[in-house]
Amino acid sequence: MTIAQNDVNVITIESDNDDFKAGAPINLKVRAEVGGALFGTGGKYRVRLTLTDLTNPALLNSQETVGNFGDANWPAAGDNLFSFSVPAAATAGRSGDLIQPQARLIGNAAAPFDNSFVVGDTLLLTP
Repeated sequence: MTIAQNDVNVITIESDNDDFKAGAPINLKVRAEVGGALFGTGGKYRVRLTLTDLTNPALLNSQETVGNFGDANWPAAGDNLFSFSVPAAATAGRSGDLIQPQARLIGNAAAPFDNSFVVGDTLLLTP
């Protein structure tokens, strides 16, 4: 699927591993894309990753990368990868809980804003 020239899209949330231990850091990557025309404006973007506990409902962590298309974090139009590290303290004491990563992307310098949202695979925290 090709992205529209004036659009943004969160493609997926990826992980470096398949073992998610409670009380250990979790490295996640958000893969997102932007169309060439929107990228060419040098407009603003905001990529936010949140991690929610579904077993004992709580927001465990929220992080974001903010910048302008063409900066060091998003140097070229098209597909890009953003890395996030959820600190160990965010999942400490939550062994057995199911957690869910979510990613949001907002792009454009002014309204109308383009946005995209994706829910990642549910993860089980192990002892």
